[in-house]
Amino acid sequence: MHFALYTVSMPGAGRAEVYFIAAMMILILIVCAVAVVFFFKTYKKEMADKAERQKAKIKRQNEETNENLPLTTDN
Repeated sequence: MHFALYTVSMPGAGRAEVYFIAAMMILILIVCAVAVVFFFKTYKKEMADKAERQKAKIKRQNEETNENLPLTTDN
């Protein structure tokens, strides 16, 4: 005996599947956009902290250099 492997589908199932796939793609794009914004904010904050640490390091080095210089009043 030969059985047909065709299934009876609901009308409009193809269109519903396309809508579902499109909705999932849009959802993925939204999640990716949120992740990019989050990482960008974190990166920006880390770069500001890094710049602040570098300024503090330079200031500290300048203070150490000034402490080691002899005081002269030769005019």
